[in-house]
Amino acid sequence: EILGTYKRMMAECQQIATKVSELTLERDEHKLVIDQLSTLEPERKAFRLIGGILVEKTVGEALPAVQQNYEGLKELLSKLDETLKTKDAERKVYKEKHGIMTQEERENMMKKQGA
Repeated sequence: EILGTYKRMMAECQQIATKVSELTLERDEHKLVIDQLSTLEPERKAFRLIGGILVEKTVGEALPAVQQNYEGLKELLSKLDETLKTKDAERKVYKEKHGIMTQEERENMMKKQGA
């Protein structure tokens, strides 16, 4: 039961970390698009993928939407990062409280005791 709870806590941390890395890539892509669109004239044609449909807009119309998405991703990433830190701290406390060790930690402890 204790080990099952610990494994669930670890899985939750891994899921959050995976989501953070996915969103970081998406945020970086948005930044690249913003950098490129910023150099173009506002009346130039731009195409944007919205819900799987390619929509024609102007740079002046598309840029604010991309910037808004970028800001939203930044906010979400900072919240997820805080959540991950909190969950990881809870996991570490639980691990210490119940004396849970990974195989690697157990082997290192045995080496230190043997030395």
